[in-house]
Amino acid sequence: MSITYNTHAPRRHVNLTANSELVTMVRREKGNLSAMLEQSMLDFLVERELLRWKEENRTSFDSYNRMIAERGTLADDIGMSL
Repeated sequence: MSITYNTHAPRRHVNLTANSELVTMVRREKGNLSAMLEQSMLDFLVERELLRWKEENRTSFDSYNRMIAERGTLADDIGMSL
């Protein structure tokens, strides 16, 4: 899943707190804290979207799983083993 957003939106200053030792270690390795934060925010949003999608489709998943439990799979019908 991917999140659509305006990659050209203006930058915004935010105040954050973080573990000082981690900040020092990342800076020592020339890590880009802003880019890391943005990637972390994207990862969070993708995870939330996936959870929301799973919840919205739970009824379909449950129905499919009941059908497989009752009737088996097509592979079962034609004698395939995976």
